[in-house]
Amino acid sequence: MYRNTINFNKYQLPETFNVTLSGIDYEAEIWYNHVNDRLYITLRDENGDDLITSEKLVAGERLFAGVNDENLPREDLVMIDETGKSTVVNFANVNRDIWIAEDDTFPGELDPGNTDEGIFNPDGDETGMDFDADETDEPDDEDLDELDDLDLIRSEGGGE
Repeated sequence: MYRNTINFNKYQLPETFNVTLSGIDYEAEIWYNHVNDRLYITLRDENGDDLITSEKLVAGERLFAGVNDENLPREDLVMIDETGKSTVVNFANVNRDIWIAEDDTFPGELDPGNTDEGIFNPDGDETGMDFDADETDEPDDEDLDELDDLDLIRSEGGGE
């Protein structure tokens, strides 16, 4: 995974650890419910006061999305599976296939049909994009012709 992730040891749950987000030190606690095979997070501020308690980790959904609190981190934290295969977060796949990560994806980046190969191309559809694959910064003949036309207009008194 190439994104910034929040790592924890799932074999030592519940685990409490410090994490710095938005330049602020938070305390996070991850715990596991054996009955429903789900993981939950509690987030505390630097004073140890609960900001979020027992929020279920859900695949593809932003953590703390339903809470409007200025004390929460500004980063969007999402349970991300870059393969797109995980639909739930459980003990078997957490920190193996799916991770708590800062969501810096662009829309459609993780869609299976995205054919993007490193060029910012949110939906993977290149039909509406105006570029050549071998484009360089060197001007081509057409660019130079346009400059010649501009000089011609100026010399004829049609321009400034």
